[in-house]
Amino acid sequence: MSRTLTILVLLLGAAALAESALDVLTQALVAEPDVENYVGEKTIILYNGAQAEAMEVRVSFEAGGATRTDYISPPAMRERVVIDDGEDLYSYDPRLEVTVHSDSPQMMDDRLSDTERRDLIAGNYILELETNHEVAGRDAFQVEITSRHNATPHRILWIDSQNYLVLQTREECNDSAANTGFSWIEFNVEFSPDYFSEGQFTGTVVEEAAPVSKSARNELPEELGFVPVVPDKLPGGFILVETRLGYRANGQYAAHLSYTDGLEGLSVFEEAPEGSLSGQEIALGETKARLSKSANYSVLQWRAGDITYTLVGQLTNYGLYQVAAYFLTGE
Repeated sequence: MSRTLTILVLLLGAAALAESALDVLTQALVAEPDVENYVGEKTIILYNGAQAEAMEVRVSFEAGGATRTDYISPPAMRERVVIDDGEDLYSYDPRLEVTVHSDSPQMMDDRLSDTERRDLIAGNYILELETNHEVAGRDAFQVEITSRHNATPHRILWIDSQNYLVLQTREECNDSAANTGFSWIEFNVEFSPDYFSEGQFTGTVVEEAAPVSKSARNELPEELGFVPVVPDKLPGGFILVETRLGYRANGQYAAHLSYTDGLEGLSVFEEAPEGSLSGQEIALGETKARLSKSANYSVLQWRAGDITYTLVGQLTNYGLYQVAAYFLTGE
């Protein structure tokens, strides 16, 4: 085989592998995975700096979209139950006999078409695929996910090669990390009729505060009392997918802008200045800001003019600062 032909074959093979990585990830995260009923146990380890927190949960899934999560450990969370039926989410604490009801996060996934999400992922991420891995006794693909903009966590997903269920994840962002994976999983199980019903919970039901309504951007100034900054696009490949008007804890209205880069979501809240900001003080050029972090997300706040801005998302420090700089300077 000639050198030119060898190089061509290698290039074609690399292109096919890259396309396959996008296909596998799309099938797992965008298209509906072809998964039958299952039950399994997951271990979740969260790292925040030098601190680590471990949890064990039992996850049950019913074909059609209902998921039940039972907490096994740590002791403080044992016997808590979360049920997500695709429209509503119920979080039950048996010790307090309180159920918190909120919208399912799955409802937010419908704001983009599968094609739009796939195109965003392809444009914003570098994907690498490996085969012949094993998780919980299942053959799995390994997909490594790296932001082209250094804006979001570095991730590795292990995806079931038969039904495209995500079996294990590992992600790193700044000085935080998270490892999640099934230790065992069993398919084709049967559940009792009320296993995924919130009617089994006793005690009080609390409705989680929700945004008042979806709002067009031209409707926001009248309710807010100021003109919010609403970019269609943000650094890191984020695009605007929804604007809402909601209440904050202080009783004020706030604009809630929702962005996505195909995989990661970013929320931007804008409200009239009131009270103090919380977190570690940092400098954004000549503007003072406050940064707070957990193992799952970061919160960056600052004031400019007559608006208090709050960014909430799982972004790198560089990604957060780039987004904040865009709101401050338009660049």
